[in-house]
Amino acid sequence: MYHRLLVPIDVQHNSSWQKALPVAVEFSRMLDAEINILSVVPDFLAGMDWRYAIRGETGGSEAYDLKDLMRLAEERLKDICASNIPEDLAPRILVDSGNPFEQIIETAADIDADLIVMAALRRSLKGYLLGPTTARVVRHADCSVHVVRYIDED
Repeated sequence: MYHRLLVPIDVQHNSSWQKALPVAVEFSRMLDAEINILSVVPDFLAGMDWRYAIRGETGGSEAYDLKDLMRLAEERLKDICASNIPEDLAPRILVDSGNPFEQIIETAADIDADLIVMAALRRSLKGYLLGPTTARVVRHADCSVHVVRYIDED
C-alpha cells in the first residue's frame, strides 16, 4: 500500500511536528514504510535571520547565508528525529530551499513518495481552513496526503 512516507516539518514550530511525527511513525510501523523527513528553508527572507528561529531563539539580524541556514535546519531535524523516531526506523533527512509548497511536491515526486503526512494549524475561526501550504499540497500532490490537525501552542 504505502512504502515511502514524506513528512514535511517546519523546524520553527514544534507543534507542527509534535502531532504529525508520531502519526508518521505509527504508519511506518504498521506498513513497514520508509520515513523521509523534509524541512524547507524559504529562499526569501526579509530582514530576518532564520538561524535564530531554527534554534528557537527570538531576535535576528539581516545576515543571510542559505547554506548555513540549511545546515542548521538539518542539525535541528537530526535532533528532532533522534528524540522522536526509534533508531530502527532510520529516517532519511532531507533539507531543501525554496517555496515550501513547491519543494514538498517536488521532493515527493523525486523520492516516489506514496504518502505525505503533514500538519495543519487549527486556530479559532481559521480552524475551518487548511493553511496555505497544506491546502496546496493536498490539491496538487500526486500521492495521498494525510493531514494531522494541531492547535498552535508555540
